[in-house]
Amino acid sequence: MFSQGHLIWICISAALIGVGLFVCLRYRPQLKRVIQFCFVIGLASEVVKVFSVTEIVPMVDPAIVMEDGAYVLQWIPSGEYTPYLAMEHLPLELCSLYLVFMLLALVLKDGVVKKWLFSLMFASGTFGGFLGIVGASIAGDFETTAAFFAAPRAWQFFFFHAMIVVLGMYIALSGESGIEPSDWKKAVVALLLLDVPTFYLNSIFSSEMYMHGKLVGVTHRINYFSSYVNPAGLVLTEKWQWILYLAIRAVMIILIVRIIYLIFVRKKKEQAQNG
Repeated sequence: MFSQGHLIWICISAALIGVGLFVCLRYRPQLKRVIQFCFVIGLASEVVKVFSVTEIVPMVDPAIVMEDGAYVLQWIPSGEYTPYLAMEHLPLELCSLYLVFMLLALVLKDGVVKKWLFSLMFASGTFGGFLGIVGASIAGDFETTAAFFAAPRAWQFFFFHAMIVVLGMYIALSGESGIEPSDWKKAVVALLLLDVPTFYLNSIFSSEMYMHGKLVGVTHRINYFSSYVNPAGLVLTEKWQWILYLAIRAVMIILIVRIIYLIFVRKKKEQAQNG
């Protein structure tokens, strides 16, 4: 269930998206200028995120101690401390990668690659930003509405996602990107290809436990792109269930990208007539 704080932020994000789109469509700034502005704001947002989630933690050493007549493993503080950024906060989620997409859009020359990039940015900004707001991974970090609004991380998270939704939509609505209705296939292929590395990264960055040389489980898991754990929270206990989830997820990506292209992307003739 959505918490009160999360629902309020969804409403605020919707208002920000509405205002952002109104301003863009009213004044029609150059797409390049909008990307430049969003890139600067995105960098500032990433800085806020990093300093918000980095923790100062003690250095510890393993030690075997006697407790209640048995030897147990304990972690003994060494007296030193260090900043630590958890693996799940690395800029490897789709929305964080949007910063890389914006930079590439600014440096690449017009051509096939840039058009492919714009097709991906439109889909990932519009679709991914919306999912980020609704499914906010940080929602469970705050117990009260007051805590939701006292945390810089929450402000950064929702403002950033609202921004990339506006930029994603404006890429299509500005008429400058050159994307066409048929480019939805490029966006789907790019999204599915971006998904592939997460099958490796999610395992590499998770913390596994072995007994007698045999894997018995993990103590901490990573879930970039939700490619390991489904957002609905359904417990998948068999490999075939996970594969089925990936198949359903791929079909949903195809359908959603197709729908948003039908809604926002018009043929050049129609754009010329409406312009």
